[in-house]
Amino acid sequence: MQPYSRSTTAWRLPSCVLFLSVTLLLLAACGGGNTNNTSTPSGTPAPAASQILRLPNVGTADLQTLDPAQGPDANSAVAVNMVYSGLVRTDKNLNIIPDQATWQISPDGKTYTFKLKPDLSFSDGTPVTARTYVYTWSRALLPAVGSPIASFFAAPIVGSDEVASGKSKTLAGVKALDDQTLQVTLKQQTPYFLSARTTSIFDPLNQKVIEQFGQTNWAQHVADTGVGTGPFMVKEWQHNVRMILVPNPHYYGNKVRLSEVDMSFVNDPSTSFKAYRAGQYDFVWNITPADQQMAKGLPGFSRTPLLQSDLLFFDNTKPPFNNIAVRQAFAYATDKNTLASAVLKDAVTPAQTIIPPGMPGYQPDYPGLSYDSNKAKSLLQSVYPDVTKVPSITFSYPSSQVSSAEASALQAMWQTALGVQVKLRSVELNAYNDETAKHLVQFGFTQWSADFPDPYDWLTLNLLSTANNNNGQWHNAQFDQTVQQAEKTTGEDRIKLYNQAEQIAVSEVGWLPLDHQSMAAIIPSKVHGVTVNGNGLFFGDWSDVYMLQR
Repeated sequence: MQPYSRSTTAWRLPSCVLFLSVTLLLLAACGGGNTNNTSTPSGTPAPAASQILRLPNVGTADLQTLDPAQGPDANSAVAVNMVYSGLVRTDKNLNIIPDQATWQISPDGKTYTFKLKPDLSFSDGTPVTARTYVYTWSRALLPAVGSPIASFFAAPIVGSDEVASGKSKTLAGVKALDDQTLQVTLKQQTPYFLSARTTSIFDPLNQKVIEQFGQTNWAQHVADTGVGTGPFMVKEWQHNVRMILVPNPHYYGNKVRLSEVDMSFVNDPSTSFKAYRAGQYDFVWNITPADQQMAKGLPGFSRTPLLQSDLLFFDNTKPPFNNIAVRQAFAYATDKNTLASAVLKDAVTPAQTIIPPGMPGYQPDYPGLSYDSNKAKSLLQSVYPDVTKVPSITFSYPSSQVSSAEASALQAMWQTALGVQVKLRSVELNAYNDETAKHLVQFGFTQWSADFPDPYDWLTLNLLSTANNNNGQWHNAQFDQTVQQAEKTTGEDRIKLYNQAEQIAVSEVGWLPLDHQSMAAIIPSKVHGVTVNGNGLFFGDWSDVYMLQR
Protein backbone atom coordinates (compact mmCIF):
# COMPACT_ATOMS: atom_id res chain seq x y z
CA MET A 1 0.00 0.00 0.00
CA GLN A 2 1.21 3.34 -0.58
CA PRO A 3 1.67 4.50 3.01
CA TYR A 4 -0.21 1.41 4.06
CA SER A 5 0.70 -1.81 2.90
CA ARG A 6 0.93 -0.81 2.74
CA SER A 7 -2.16 -0.19 3.30
CA THR A 8 -1.65 -1.22 2.60
CA THR A 9 -7.27 -6.23 0.79
CA ALA A 10 -10.25 -8.47 -0.31
CA TRP A 11 -12.95 -9.82 -2.89
CA ARG A 12 -16.31 -11.60 -3.52
CA LEU A 13 -17.58 -15.14 -3.82
CA PRO A 14 -17.93 -17.48 -0.86
CA SER A 15 -14.66 -17.34 1.08
CA CYS A 16 -13.45 -20.86 0.25
CA VAL A 17 -14.20 -20.50 -3.47
CA LEU A 18 -12.72 -17.01 -3.49
CA PHE A 19 -9.43 -18.05 -2.01
CA LEU A 20 -9.07 -21.01 -4.31
CA SER A 21 -9.52 -18.64 -7.24
CA VAL A 22 -7.13 -16.08 -5.80
CA THR A 23 -4.53 -18.72 -5.07
CA LEU A 24 -4.61 -20.07 -8.62
CA LEU A 25 -4.23 -16.56 -9.99
CA LEU A 26 -1.39 -15.74 -7.65
CA LEU A 27 0.43 -18.94 -8.36
CA ALA A 28 0.42 -17.98 -12.03
CA ALA A 29 1.41 -14.39 -11.30
CA CYS A 30 4.10 -15.11 -8.76
CA GLY A 31 5.87 -18.07 -10.34
CA GLY A 32 9.61 -17.79 -10.45
CA GLY A 33 10.12 -16.44 -6.93
CA ASN A 34 13.25 -17.52 -5.11
CA THR A 35 12.49 -20.44 -2.83
CA ASN A 36 16.09 -20.80 -1.59
CA ASN A 37 16.16 -24.57 -1.57
CA THR A 38 19.57 -25.12 -0.03
CA SER A 39 19.67 -28.92 -0.14
CA THR A 40 22.49 -30.54 -2.09
CA PRO A 41 23.15 -34.12 -3.20
CA SER A 42 25.26 -34.56 -0.09
CA GLY A 43 22.59 -33.10 2.18
CA THR A 44 21.54 -29.76 3.61
CA PRO A 45 24.36 -27.50 4.86
CA ALA A 46 24.53 -27.18 8.63
CA PRO A 47 23.24 -24.05 10.41
CA ALA A 48 25.84 -21.34 10.88
CA ALA A 49 27.32 -20.71 14.30
CA SER A 50 26.03 -17.13 14.28
CA GLN A 51 22.29 -16.79 13.84
CA ILE A 52 22.14 -13.03 13.35
CA LEU A 53 20.32 -11.88 10.21
CA ARG A 54 21.48 -8.55 8.78
CA LEU A 55 18.35 -7.25 7.05
CA PRO A 56 18.31 -3.96 5.13
CA ASN A 57 14.98 -2.14 5.21
CA VAL A 58 15.35 -0.71 1.73
CA GLY A 59 13.64 2.54 0.77
CA THR A 60 13.17 4.37 4.05
CA ALA A 61 15.25 6.50 6.42
CA ASP A 62 13.22 5.19 9.38
CA LEU A 63 9.99 3.41 10.18
CA GLN A 64 6.92 5.58 9.77
CA THR A 65 4.92 3.93 12.56
CA LEU A 66 4.68 0.81 14.68
CA ASP A 67 1.03 1.44 15.54
CA PRO A 68 -0.91 -0.96 13.29
CA ALA A 69 -3.97 1.30 13.46
CA GLN A 70 -2.08 4.02 11.59
CA GLY A 71 -1.73 1.87 8.47
CA PRO A 72 1.99 1.14 8.30
CA ASP A 73 3.64 1.69 4.93
CA ALA A 74 5.39 -1.23 3.24
CA ASN A 75 8.72 -0.53 4.92
CA SER A 76 7.22 -0.17 8.38
CA ALA A 77 5.20 -3.32 7.75
CA VAL A 78 8.39 -5.39 7.62
CA ALA A 79 8.91 -4.68 11.33
CA VAL A 80 5.21 -4.60 12.22
CA ASN A 81 4.75 -8.13 10.91
CA MET A 82 7.65 -9.32 13.07
CA VAL A 83 6.39 -7.71 16.28
CA TYR A 84 2.64 -8.28 15.94
CA SER A 85 0.46 -11.25 14.98
CA GLY A 86 -3.24 -12.00 14.96
CA LEU A 87 -6.12 -14.40 14.47
CA VAL A 88 -5.14 -15.53 10.98
CA ARG A 89 -2.29 -15.05 8.52
CA THR A 90 -1.41 -16.02 4.95
CA ASP A 91 0.94 -18.67 3.67
CA LYS A 92 3.41 -18.18 0.84
CA ASN A 93 0.65 -18.54 -1.77
CA LEU A 94 -1.59 -16.07 0.12
CA ASN A 95 -4.02 -18.69 1.39
CA ILE A 96 -5.62 -17.80 4.72
CA ILE A 97 -4.46 -20.09 7.51
CA PRO A 98 -5.07 -20.09 11.28
CA ASP A 99 -2.61 -18.27 13.51
CA GLN A 100 -3.92 -17.48 16.99
CA ALA A 101 -7.36 -18.90 16.28
CA THR A 102 -9.58 -21.20 14.28
CA TRP A 103 -12.99 -20.01 13.09
CA GLN A 104 -16.53 -20.91 12.16
CA ILE A 105 -18.87 -18.92 9.91
CA SER A 106 -22.66 -18.88 10.34
CA PRO A 107 -24.85 -20.09 7.44
CA ASP A 108 -25.89 -16.51 6.60
CA GLY A 109 -22.22 -15.40 6.49
CA LYS A 110 -22.80 -12.63 9.04
CA THR A 111 -21.35 -14.14 12.23
CA TYR A 112 -17.75 -15.28 12.71
CA THR A 113 -16.76 -17.17 15.83
CA PHE A 114 -13.03 -17.42 16.58
CA LYS A 115 -11.62 -19.91 19.07
CA LEU A 116 -8.31 -18.65 20.46
CA LYS A 117 -5.38 -20.83 21.38
CA PRO A 118 -4.91 -21.22 25.14
CA ASP A 119 -2.17 -19.35 27.03
CA LEU A 120 -1.61 -16.56 24.50
CA SER A 121 0.38 -13.62 25.81
CA PHE A 122 2.26 -10.49 24.81
CA SER A 123 6.04 -10.49 24.82
CA ASP A 124 6.06 -9.26 28.46
CA GLY A 125 3.85 -12.15 29.57
CA THR A 126 0.59 -10.17 29.77
CA PRO A 127 -2.27 -12.57 28.85
CA VAL A 128 -4.16 -12.19 25.57
CA THR A 129 -7.85 -13.08 25.67
CA ALA A 130 -10.91 -12.46 23.53
CA ARG A 131 -11.40 -9.23 25.50
CA THR A 132 -8.00 -8.07 24.22
CA TYR A 133 -9.42 -8.24 20.71
CA VAL A 134 -12.56 -6.34 21.71
CA TYR A 135 -10.31 -3.60 23.09
CA THR A 136 -7.95 -3.50 20.09
CA TRP A 137 -10.60 -3.43 17.39
CA SER A 138 -12.65 -0.80 19.24
CA ARG A 139 -9.57 1.27 19.98
CA ALA A 140 -8.62 1.51 16.29
CA LEU A 141 -11.90 3.30 15.57
CA LEU A 142 -11.72 5.85 18.37
CA PRO A 143 -11.54 9.46 17.11
CA ALA A 144 -8.64 10.09 19.51
CA VAL A 145 -6.54 7.49 17.68
CA GLY A 146 -7.07 9.15 14.30
CA SER A 147 -6.62 6.02 12.23
CA PRO A 148 -6.76 6.80 8.49
CA ILE A 149 -7.97 3.28 7.63
CA ALA A 150 -9.95 1.83 10.55
CA SER A 151 -13.35 3.16 9.48
CA PHE A 152 -12.97 1.39 6.12
CA PHE A 153 -11.40 -1.85 7.33
CA ALA A 154 -13.89 -2.23 10.19
CA ALA A 155 -16.88 -0.90 8.24
CA PRO A 156 -18.68 -4.27 7.95
CA ILE A 157 -18.77 -4.80 11.73
CA VAL A 158 -21.95 -3.94 13.63
CA GLY A 159 -21.37 -0.78 15.68
CA SER A 160 -18.37 0.53 13.71
CA ASP A 161 -20.08 3.79 12.79
CA GLU A 162 -21.00 4.48 16.40
CA VAL A 163 -17.41 4.09 17.64
CA ALA A 164 -15.92 6.05 14.73
CA SER A 165 -18.32 8.94 15.41
CA GLY A 166 -17.58 8.99 19.15
CA LYS A 167 -21.03 7.78 20.21
CA SER A 168 -19.61 4.59 21.69
CA LYS A 169 -16.24 3.33 22.86
CA THR A 170 -16.85 -0.37 22.24
CA LEU A 171 -17.77 -2.21 19.05
CA ALA A 172 -21.21 -3.70 19.60
CA GLY A 173 -20.55 -6.40 17.02
CA VAL A 174 -17.43 -7.77 18.74
CA LYS A 175 -18.02 -9.82 21.88
CA ALA A 176 -15.89 -11.96 24.17
CA LEU A 177 -18.11 -14.97 24.92
CA ASP A 178 -15.36 -16.23 27.22
CA ASP A 179 -11.57 -15.85 27.46
CA GLN A 180 -10.97 -17.91 24.34
CA THR A 181 -14.08 -17.23 22.24
CA LEU A 182 -14.48 -14.10 20.12
CA GLN A 183 -17.72 -13.53 18.23
CA VAL A 184 -17.98 -10.95 15.44
CA THR A 185 -21.31 -9.89 13.93
CA LEU A 186 -21.42 -8.14 10.55
CA LYS A 187 -23.97 -5.74 9.10
CA GLN A 188 -24.16 -7.82 5.95
CA GLN A 189 -22.40 -10.74 4.35
CA THR A 190 -18.81 -9.66 3.59
CA PRO A 191 -16.85 -12.27 1.66
CA TYR A 192 -13.52 -10.49 2.15
CA PHE A 193 -13.96 -10.21 5.92
CA LEU A 194 -11.65 -13.09 6.80
CA SER A 195 -9.01 -11.91 4.32
CA ALA A 196 -9.02 -8.49 5.93
CA ARG A 197 -8.22 -10.04 9.34
CA THR A 198 -4.73 -10.77 7.99
CA THR A 199 -3.90 -7.04 8.11
CA SER A 200 -2.05 -5.78 11.17
CA ILE A 201 -4.76 -3.32 12.21
CA PHE A 202 -6.60 -6.30 13.72
CA ASP A 203 -3.60 -7.71 15.63
CA PRO A 204 -4.03 -7.54 19.44
CA LEU A 205 -2.40 -4.63 21.29
CA ASN A 206 -1.33 -4.45 24.93
CA GLN A 207 -3.76 -2.13 26.67
CA LYS A 208 -1.40 -1.77 29.63
CA VAL A 209 1.36 -0.30 27.43
CA ILE A 210 -1.02 2.06 25.61
CA GLU A 211 -2.46 3.37 28.87
CA GLN A 212 1.05 3.88 30.25
CA PHE A 213 2.35 5.96 27.35
CA GLY A 214 -0.84 7.36 25.76
CA GLN A 215 -2.88 6.66 22.61
CA THR A 216 -0.68 8.66 20.26
CA ASN A 217 2.76 8.15 21.84
CA TRP A 218 2.97 4.51 22.95
CA ALA A 219 4.41 3.27 19.64
CA GLN A 220 7.56 5.29 20.32
CA HIS A 221 8.16 3.11 23.39
CA VAL A 222 8.25 -0.32 21.77
CA ALA A 223 11.80 -1.19 22.86
CA ASP A 224 11.74 -3.73 25.70
CA THR A 225 7.99 -3.37 26.19
CA GLY A 226 5.40 -6.06 25.54
CA VAL A 227 3.53 -4.37 22.70
CA GLY A 228 2.92 -7.39 20.48
CA THR A 229 2.46 -11.16 20.22
CA GLY A 230 4.65 -11.75 17.17
CA PRO A 231 7.79 -13.89 16.91
CA PHE A 232 10.08 -10.95 17.74
CA MET A 233 10.25 -8.04 20.12
CA VAL A 234 12.15 -4.77 19.74
CA LYS A 235 15.37 -4.63 21.72
CA GLU A 236 16.58 -1.29 20.39
CA TRP A 237 15.34 1.38 17.96
CA GLN A 238 17.95 3.88 16.85
CA HIS A 239 15.84 6.27 14.79
CA ASN A 240 17.15 6.90 11.28
CA VAL A 241 19.80 4.20 11.79
CA ARG A 242 18.56 0.72 12.69
CA MET A 243 16.29 -1.50 14.77
CA ILE A 244 17.45 -4.60 16.63
CA LEU A 245 14.89 -7.35 17.15
CA VAL A 246 15.24 -10.47 19.31
CA PRO A 247 12.98 -13.52 19.74
CA ASN A 248 9.83 -13.09 21.81
CA PRO A 249 10.21 -15.49 24.77
CA HIS A 250 6.42 -15.79 25.10
CA TYR A 251 5.70 -16.50 21.43
CA TYR A 252 3.01 -19.18 21.05
CA GLY A 253 4.21 -20.38 17.65
CA ASN A 254 7.12 -22.50 16.49
CA LYS A 255 10.43 -21.49 18.05
CA VAL A 256 12.43 -18.88 16.14
CA ARG A 257 15.94 -20.09 15.26
CA LEU A 258 17.55 -16.69 14.75
CA SER A 259 19.09 -15.08 17.81
CA GLU A 260 18.76 -11.54 16.44
CA VAL A 261 17.69 -9.49 13.42
CA ASP A 262 19.66 -6.33 12.75
CA MET A 263 17.44 -4.16 10.57
CA SER A 264 19.23 -1.21 8.96
CA PHE A 265 17.29 1.67 7.41
CA VAL A 266 18.59 2.44 3.92
CA ASN A 267 16.72 5.22 2.14
CA ASP A 268 18.49 4.85 -1.22
CA PRO A 269 17.99 1.43 -2.88
CA SER A 270 21.20 1.75 -4.91
CA THR A 271 23.16 2.36 -1.71
CA SER A 272 21.65 -0.80 -0.27
CA PHE A 273 22.66 -2.84 -3.32
CA LYS A 274 26.24 -1.57 -3.12
CA ALA A 275 26.34 -2.34 0.60
CA TYR A 276 25.11 -5.87 -0.05
CA ARG A 277 27.84 -6.46 -2.61
CA ALA A 278 30.35 -5.17 -0.04
CA GLY A 279 29.14 -7.83 2.41
CA GLN A 280 27.25 -5.56 4.83
CA TYR A 281 23.88 -7.35 4.52
CA ASP A 282 22.85 -10.98 4.20
CA PHE A 283 20.38 -10.32 1.39
CA VAL A 284 18.96 -7.36 -0.49
CA TRP A 285 15.59 -6.44 -2.00
CA ASN A 286 13.88 -3.50 -3.74
CA ILE A 287 16.69 -3.50 -6.30
CA THR A 288 16.27 -0.66 -8.81
CA PRO A 289 15.75 -1.40 -12.52
CA ALA A 290 19.17 0.10 -13.26
CA ASP A 291 20.91 -2.08 -10.68
CA GLN A 292 19.02 -5.16 -11.84
CA GLN A 293 21.13 -5.19 -15.00
CA MET A 294 24.08 -6.19 -12.84
CA ALA A 295 22.14 -7.99 -10.10
CA LYS A 296 20.51 -10.57 -12.36
CA GLY A 297 23.88 -12.21 -12.92
CA LEU A 298 24.48 -12.75 -9.20
CA PRO A 299 23.58 -15.95 -7.29
CA GLY A 300 20.17 -15.84 -5.62
CA PHE A 301 18.66 -13.20 -7.92
CA SER A 302 14.91 -13.36 -8.57
CA ARG A 303 12.21 -11.02 -9.87
CA THR A 304 8.64 -11.69 -8.78
CA PRO A 305 5.38 -9.94 -9.85
CA LEU A 306 3.74 -8.04 -7.01
CA LEU A 307 0.15 -7.15 -6.26
CA GLN A 308 1.26 -3.54 -6.46
CA SER A 309 0.72 -0.60 -8.81
CA ASP A 310 2.51 2.70 -9.30
CA LEU A 311 0.06 5.57 -9.79
CA LEU A 312 -0.08 9.35 -10.12
CA PHE A 313 -2.60 11.64 -8.46
CA PHE A 314 -3.64 15.27 -8.88
CA ASP A 315 -4.98 17.90 -6.49
CA ASN A 316 -8.56 18.11 -7.71
CA THR A 317 -9.40 21.15 -5.58
CA LYS A 318 -7.36 23.79 -7.42
CA PRO A 319 -6.47 24.78 -11.01
CA PRO A 320 -5.28 23.36 -13.25
CA PHE A 321 -6.12 19.84 -12.07
CA ASN A 322 -9.66 20.57 -10.92
CA ASN A 323 -10.52 20.28 -14.62
CA ILE A 324 -10.95 16.73 -15.96
CA ALA A 325 -9.62 17.68 -19.40
CA VAL A 326 -6.29 18.78 -17.90
CA ARG A 327 -5.94 15.54 -15.94
CA GLN A 328 -6.77 13.56 -19.07
CA ALA A 329 -4.24 15.60 -21.04
CA PHE A 330 -1.49 14.50 -18.65
CA ALA A 331 -2.71 10.89 -18.90
CA TYR A 332 -2.56 10.90 -22.70
CA ALA A 333 0.85 12.60 -22.56
CA THR A 334 2.33 9.76 -20.47
CA ASP A 335 4.06 7.16 -22.64
CA LYS A 336 3.94 4.18 -20.25
CA ASN A 337 5.42 1.70 -22.71
CA THR A 338 8.52 3.80 -23.31
CA LEU A 339 8.84 4.44 -19.58
CA ALA A 340 8.69 0.71 -18.82
CA SER A 341 11.11 -0.37 -21.55
CA ALA A 342 13.62 2.43 -21.99
CA VAL A 343 13.78 3.80 -18.44
CA LEU A 344 12.71 0.92 -16.18
CA LYS A 345 14.39 -1.77 -18.30
CA ASP A 346 11.26 -3.96 -18.50
CA ALA A 347 11.33 -4.48 -14.73
CA VAL A 348 7.66 -3.40 -14.61
CA THR A 349 4.53 -3.92 -16.71
CA PRO A 350 2.84 -0.83 -18.24
CA ALA A 351 -0.52 -0.33 -16.54
CA GLN A 352 -3.83 0.71 -18.06
CA THR A 353 -5.70 -0.34 -14.92
CA ILE A 354 -5.41 0.45 -11.24
CA ILE A 355 -5.90 -3.16 -10.12
CA PRO A 356 -2.93 -5.38 -11.07
CA PRO A 357 -2.87 -8.88 -12.58
CA GLY A 358 -3.53 -11.65 -10.07
CA MET A 359 -6.21 -9.68 -8.25
CA PRO A 360 -9.96 -10.35 -8.43
CA GLY A 361 -11.45 -7.68 -10.67
CA TYR A 362 -8.38 -7.24 -12.88
CA GLN A 363 -9.45 -6.13 -16.39
CA PRO A 364 -6.76 -7.31 -18.83
CA ASP A 365 -8.56 -5.99 -21.92
CA TYR A 366 -9.44 -2.51 -20.67
CA PRO A 367 -7.53 0.01 -22.86
CA GLY A 368 -7.46 2.88 -20.38
CA LEU A 369 -6.10 6.20 -21.59
CA SER A 370 -3.31 5.15 -23.94
CA TYR A 371 -0.53 7.49 -25.02
CA ASP A 372 -1.65 10.01 -27.66
CA SER A 373 0.34 13.25 -27.72
CA ASN A 374 -2.01 14.97 -30.18
CA LYS A 375 -5.05 14.21 -28.06
CA ALA A 376 -3.15 15.32 -24.98
CA LYS A 377 -2.33 18.73 -26.42
CA SER A 378 -5.85 19.19 -27.79
CA LEU A 379 -7.39 18.49 -24.38
CA LEU A 380 -5.07 20.92 -22.60
CA GLN A 381 -5.76 23.65 -25.16
CA SER A 382 -9.50 23.13 -24.75
CA VAL A 383 -9.03 24.59 -21.27
CA TYR A 384 -5.94 26.76 -21.82
CA PRO A 385 -5.79 27.91 -25.48
CA ASP A 386 -2.65 29.79 -24.48
CA VAL A 387 -0.63 27.13 -22.62
CA THR A 388 1.58 29.83 -21.10
CA LYS A 389 -1.44 30.62 -18.91
CA VAL A 390 -1.38 27.18 -17.27
CA PRO A 391 -0.71 27.63 -13.53
CA SER A 392 2.67 26.54 -12.20
CA ILE A 393 2.94 22.75 -11.91
CA THR A 394 5.22 20.81 -9.56
CA PHE A 395 5.52 17.03 -9.61
CA SER A 396 6.51 15.73 -6.17
CA TYR A 397 7.68 12.19 -5.56
CA PRO A 398 9.32 10.03 -2.86
CA SER A 399 13.03 9.73 -3.55
CA SER A 400 13.21 6.05 -2.58
CA GLN A 401 10.39 4.99 -4.92
CA VAL A 402 11.04 7.13 -8.01
CA SER A 403 14.52 7.54 -9.45
CA SER A 404 15.71 10.86 -10.82
CA ALA A 405 15.89 9.21 -14.25
CA GLU A 406 12.23 8.16 -14.12
CA ALA A 407 11.12 11.57 -12.86
CA SER A 408 13.09 13.32 -15.59
CA ALA A 409 11.65 11.02 -18.26
CA LEU A 410 8.10 11.79 -17.11
CA GLN A 411 8.90 15.50 -17.02
CA ALA A 412 10.20 15.37 -20.59
CA MET A 413 7.10 13.52 -21.82
CA TRP A 414 4.72 16.07 -20.31
CA GLN A 415 6.71 19.09 -21.41
CA THR A 416 7.16 17.80 -24.96
CA ALA A 417 3.56 16.71 -25.52
CA LEU A 418 1.85 19.57 -23.70
CA GLY A 419 4.26 22.49 -24.07
CA VAL A 420 4.15 23.27 -20.35
CA GLN A 421 6.87 23.50 -17.73
CA VAL A 422 6.80 20.93 -14.91
CA LYS A 423 9.05 21.35 -11.90
CA LEU A 424 10.39 18.26 -10.13
CA ARG A 425 10.55 17.89 -6.35
CA SER A 426 12.12 14.88 -4.63
CA VAL A 427 11.08 14.21 -0.99
CA GLU A 428 12.18 11.63 1.62
CA LEU A 429 9.51 8.94 1.97
CA ASN A 430 8.24 9.61 5.50
CA ALA A 431 8.08 13.36 4.91
CA TYR A 432 6.33 12.70 1.60
CA ASN A 433 3.73 10.44 3.23
CA ASP A 434 3.07 13.17 5.79
CA GLU A 435 2.54 15.73 3.02
CA THR A 436 0.16 13.50 1.06
CA ALA A 437 -1.86 12.77 4.21
CA LYS A 438 -2.26 16.52 4.71
CA HIS A 439 -3.16 17.06 1.01
CA LEU A 440 -0.16 19.31 0.41
CA VAL A 441 0.93 17.72 -2.87
CA GLN A 442 -0.29 19.28 -6.13
CA PHE A 443 0.76 16.47 -8.44
CA GLY A 444 2.28 13.34 -6.98
CA PHE A 445 3.22 9.68 -7.06
CA THR A 446 1.92 6.81 -4.97
CA GLN A 447 2.37 3.06 -4.71
CA TRP A 448 -0.44 0.82 -3.57
CA SER A 449 -0.03 -2.81 -2.54
CA ALA A 450 -2.81 -5.26 -1.77
CA ASP A 451 -3.60 -5.52 1.93
CA PHE A 452 -5.91 -8.37 1.00
CA PRO A 453 -7.19 -9.60 -2.38
CA ASP A 454 -10.29 -7.50 -3.09
CA PRO A 455 -11.19 -4.45 -5.23
CA TYR A 456 -12.51 -2.79 -2.06
CA ASP A 457 -8.93 -2.35 -0.88
CA TRP A 458 -7.92 -0.63 -4.09
CA LEU A 459 -10.93 1.46 -5.06
CA THR A 460 -13.16 2.15 -2.06
CA LEU A 461 -10.30 2.57 0.38
CA ASN A 462 -8.47 5.07 -1.82
CA LEU A 463 -10.90 6.82 -4.15
CA LEU A 464 -14.22 7.08 -2.36
CA SER A 465 -14.76 10.81 -1.87
CA THR A 466 -14.72 10.39 1.94
CA ALA A 467 -11.62 8.15 2.04
CA ASN A 468 -8.66 9.46 4.02
CA ASN A 469 -6.36 7.86 1.46
CA ASN A 470 -7.87 9.97 -1.33
CA ASN A 471 -4.72 12.08 -1.65
CA GLY A 472 -5.96 14.14 -4.59
CA GLN A 473 -9.43 14.65 -3.06
CA TRP A 474 -10.99 13.35 -6.24
CA HIS A 475 -14.76 13.20 -6.12
CA ASN A 476 -17.16 11.48 -8.46
CA ALA A 477 -20.73 10.79 -7.39
CA GLN A 478 -21.20 7.96 -9.89
CA PHE A 479 -18.05 6.25 -8.65
CA ASP A 480 -19.17 6.57 -5.02
CA GLN A 481 -22.59 5.17 -5.83
CA THR A 482 -21.13 2.25 -7.80
CA VAL A 483 -18.68 1.06 -5.12
CA GLN A 484 -21.29 1.45 -2.41
CA GLN A 485 -23.69 -0.66 -4.47
CA ALA A 486 -20.94 -3.24 -4.96
CA GLU A 487 -20.72 -3.71 -1.19
CA LYS A 488 -24.40 -4.69 -1.14
CA THR A 489 -23.85 -7.27 -3.87
CA THR A 490 -22.07 -10.61 -4.08
CA GLY A 491 -20.41 -12.86 -6.66
CA GLU A 492 -19.79 -11.82 -10.23
CA ASP A 493 -22.29 -8.95 -10.03
CA ARG A 494 -20.11 -7.36 -7.37
CA ILE A 495 -16.97 -7.71 -9.47
CA LYS A 496 -18.78 -6.18 -12.48
CA LEU A 497 -19.73 -3.16 -10.40
CA TYR A 498 -16.13 -2.73 -9.32
CA ASN A 499 -15.06 -3.03 -12.96
CA GLN A 500 -17.42 -0.16 -13.79
CA ALA A 501 -16.10 1.90 -10.87
CA GLU A 502 -12.49 1.36 -11.92
CA GLN A 503 -13.24 2.49 -15.47
CA ILE A 504 -14.80 5.69 -14.09
CA ALA A 505 -11.71 6.30 -11.95
CA VAL A 506 -9.32 5.72 -14.85
CA SER A 507 -11.26 7.69 -17.48
CA GLU A 508 -11.74 10.67 -15.16
CA VAL A 509 -8.21 10.29 -13.81
CA GLY A 510 -8.96 9.90 -10.15
CA TRP A 511 -5.71 7.97 -10.33
CA LEU A 512 -3.37 7.71 -13.32
CA PRO A 513 -1.92 4.17 -13.36
CA LEU A 514 1.71 3.98 -14.52
CA ASP A 515 2.83 0.39 -14.07
CA HIS A 516 2.34 -2.87 -12.19
CA GLN A 517 5.38 -3.65 -10.09
CA SER A 518 7.70 -6.59 -9.59
CA MET A 519 10.19 -7.04 -6.78
CA ALA A 520 13.80 -7.89 -7.51
CA ALA A 521 15.83 -9.44 -4.72
CA ILE A 522 19.05 -11.34 -4.13
CA ILE A 523 18.59 -14.01 -1.48
CA PRO A 524 21.71 -16.18 -1.41
CA SER A 525 21.64 -19.84 -0.44
CA LYS A 526 23.12 -19.11 3.00
CA VAL A 527 19.81 -17.45 3.98
CA HIS A 528 17.30 -20.23 4.56
CA GLY A 529 13.53 -19.70 4.50
CA VAL A 530 13.27 -16.19 3.03
CA THR A 531 11.40 -15.79 -0.24
CA VAL A 532 9.28 -13.32 -2.22
CA ASN A 533 5.58 -13.61 -3.07
CA GLY A 534 2.88 -11.30 -4.43
CA ASN A 535 3.01 -9.17 -1.28
CA GLY A 536 6.79 -8.83 -1.19
CA LEU A 537 9.21 -10.39 1.29
CA PHE A 538 7.82 -13.53 2.90
CA PHE A 539 9.21 -15.05 6.11
CA GLY A 540 6.38 -17.39 7.13
CA ASP A 541 6.21 -17.70 10.92
CA TRP A 542 10.03 -17.11 11.02
CA SER A 543 10.72 -20.57 12.51
CA ASP A 544 12.20 -21.74 9.20
CA VAL A 545 14.38 -18.67 8.71
CA TYR A 546 18.00 -19.19 9.71
CA MET A 547 21.56 -18.83 8.50
CA LEU A 548 23.46 -21.70 6.90
CA GLN A 549 27.18 -22.28 6.82
CA ARG A 550 28.74 -20.72 3.75
